[in-house]
Amino acid sequence: MRALPKTDLHVHLIGCVRASTLQDLASRYGVPLPLPAHELYPRINSDPTEEESGRGPWFPLLRIYELICSCLREAEDFARVTYEALEDGLAESGTVYQELAISPTVHLSHQVNYPTVARGVQLGIERARDKLGVDARVIAAINREDSEASALALVDEIVRNPILEVVALGLDFDERKGPPQRFIEAFRRAGAAGLHRTAHAGEHVAAAANVLTCLNELGCERIDHGYHVLQDPAIVAECRRRRVVFNVALTTSRRALRPWRRRSVGEMLQQGLRVSLNSDDPKLFPTTLAHEFEIARKEVGVRVPELAQMLRNGVEAAFCDRRAQAGLRERLESALRTAGPEWAAAGVDAPGSGS
Repeated sequence: MRALPKTDLHVHLIGCVRASTLQDLASRYGVPLPLPAHELYPRINSDPTEEESGRGPWFPLLRIYELICSCLREAEDFARVTYEALEDGLAESGTVYQELAISPTVHLSHQVNYPTVARGVQLGIERARDKLGVDARVIAAINREDSEASALALVDEIVRNPILEVVALGLDFDERKGPPQRFIEAFRRAGAAGLHRTAHAGEHVAAAANVLTCLNELGCERIDHGYHVLQDPAIVAECRRRRVVFNVALTTSRRALRPWRRRSVGEMLQQGLRVSLNSDDPKLFPTTLAHEFEIARKEVGVRVPELAQMLRNGVEAAFCDRRAQAGLRERLESALRTAGPEWAAAGVDAPGSGS
């Protein structure tokens, strides 16, 4: 599983920052950490239960996310963490292509402007291409807790400062605090500018309607998370008909929700939805993409044909150009043919594969 070439379409750059890198940057910029970084990361647990609270101290994911952002100041800082994210993905999971999500307005709150962030990430990707042979694109995400005006300003900033690797607009942070319909105009403007579109939906709000809003009103081409889509059979059927890809992750910072999430992904597959498996915030959970596939196999009971189809879905849903996508497809299919009889026999769109 680790050796097969993978795509990671739902991965946040800040969630890829090594503890050692955070410690180094915090020391350089004089940012106090509540614990040494290598002790801090294992203590991330958002919304702990009463039982879990007694085993604290815990730190919410978004608090650590903000803390890491405060330690990224220069383009070279962003280049460093981008390169390290791609390096770790390849070494730990065989990940050859990532779509790194950035949150520009969070960095702006720390007096780091969008061009600095985007150019730094671009430099990191270029170095990884040259030295590692991997590739990446960037999703500039709206913080849904921001205002509609802030979202529009972000889209305008992206369009005014074109970076080849920045190919999409996203929508993330707490779904309960920012319904997707607030950002229809921002997504319309992004689509008119030629940007791909995706959004976190069906993650925190226990209703399927947000998924449909993102598809129909925001023009999203795929959905990040989406577990609550299962609450509405009609919307499930519509997503199945439209072959929507859900970029899921089996691990979450809400530790008590991990069993529920894994059951949900299993049910999504049983319902015939197209699923790609991703790492989300691998260093902060912690996990790796290869580990997510192992969880899918051992805990969710996903069979080899379904695992192979997840890998294929990740290629087909990628926001890179057709030539790059064709290269990823050939690389994967070649690897599946040589992985052994079971993998080689896993046909495209196998029955029950969530295709």
